[in-house]
Amino acid sequence: MPTVKSEVRLKLVSTYYDTPTLALHRERLSFRVRKQGREFVQTVKAENPTLADVLERKEWEDQIPSKRPVLDAPKTGKWLPDTDRDDELRPVFTTTVTRTVIAISPGPSAQIEAAIDEGEIRASNGDAVEPISEIELELKNGDPLVLFDVALQLLETAPIRIEVRSKAERGYRLLGTDGLRPQAVRVGPVALDPAMSVEAALKRIGRRCLTHLLSNEQAALAGEPEGIHQMRVTIRRLRSALLALKRPLQKKHYHWASEELRWLAHTLAPVRNLHIFAACLVRPVTHALPAGLDFERLIDATERRRRAALDHAKQTIMSERYTESMLRLLRWFVARGWRDQQISEHAVVLLAPIVDVAPDLIERHHRKARMRSKKFEELTATQRHRLRIALKNLHYIVEFLGSLFDKDRIRTFVKCLKSLQDDLGYANDVRVAHDLVDQISEATNQDVRAINRAGGIVLGWHERVLADRNPRIRKHVRRFRRLDPFW
Repeated sequence: MPTVKSEVRLKLVSTYYDTPTLALHRERLSFRVRKQGREFVQTVKAENPTLADVLERKEWEDQIPSKRPVLDAPKTGKWLPDTDRDDELRPVFTTTVTRTVIAISPGPSAQIEAAIDEGEIRASNGDAVEPISEIELELKNGDPLVLFDVALQLLETAPIRIEVRSKAERGYRLLGTDGLRPQAVRVGPVALDPAMSVEAALKRIGRRCLTHLLSNEQAALAGEPEGIHQMRVTIRRLRSALLALKRPLQKKHYHWASEELRWLAHTLAPVRNLHIFAACLVRPVTHALPAGLDFERLIDATERRRRAALDHAKQTIMSERYTESMLRLLRWFVARGWRDQQISEHAVVLLAPIVDVAPDLIERHHRKARMRSKKFEELTATQRHRLRIALKNLHYIVEFLGSLFDKDRIRTFVKCLKSLQDDLGYANDVRVAHDLVDQISEATNQDVRAINRAGGIVLGWHERVLADRNPRIRKHVRRFRRLDPFW
């Protein structure tokens, strides 16, 4: 167990300010004045809109003479938008915490500062309150690996979770203002330096994907369908990156990381599938045909099943296993946990420049997708599904490595790829819908015939659409097979 070196207790009162229209928040800024003893510190923090890493935030501080904000302070003042200087800043919420600062030494050369905050966030009108009970671990010296080891030890003794929201974000949510509901975060590009090694690129990709996953937790817990979708997207992207580097990674590492992600993807899939079925398959049919009780019963039964699937997904996200998985995966990527494997012919690839390895990684995925697209007209639904997965993996690898190649050539390649993916994605949604109709009717104690009739109409409608689209899909397949490699 780590050795505790020292302990300091402080009382911190932080007042957060914004304009009446919450202009600072809309600029992804937080602005506070903190009282610590007899001193006052003014701080501006900026959330990164490109999602470089939600676990790290930029901040600037100035000491000021009183609790009154100083808008022209040398370090913080320049980050306040000029348009806000004419608006009257007002307190919007306050955090009051007792902070216990502990210096921890997990090893001879490692030092961590643990800040334990207990208190509350209170809206300035006093109507809304949220408790604060959190531990922030900051590495002062040593290998980043020890941070995650300490966090995992804490998980063994208490039901902790990773909290990527700052106190400011939680305070704004507390206000209950329209437009402040948790929103899904879309994934941004990953910029790779051609000189970086393969393992450095894997670390950056892994960290970006996991922070994207964590950033969508609140939207998913709030029942936002796009939050669930974005979590699934980032899981698939990360699994694609691992698949691309399966050879240089030791089998035990690849299978462990891949299976952890597969477990979570499996939990989230039913929610997404039922949402697509209701919104993209059932709804167009009900809008085109006269309303009837059969469709109403199908819609009601689908929604009941979707809510049950969402409850299960929420339980998973809030579970100890989920937290442990996130901590272990972050530990593995940030601390390059694959380095405990023996150096082999394949493992040496991890040390090579990513720019030298990238063409081969893309080529292998491209070759696999082209192979699976042969004699497309004769492919079964299962084989077309496998082609869709191969195209998806190819698309993700091109996205990860795209910054190393010519943008215009990549844009043409990806545009063609996406058209074919969309076609096959729709076909897969219809294929999945056949199973969903059976599951929905089996789970219903009443109106089974009505649900089956409505489900049959929906499936028949979309099978006809698929038949009409076949010539276009074949055209997109031919275009994909003729694409010139950009790598």
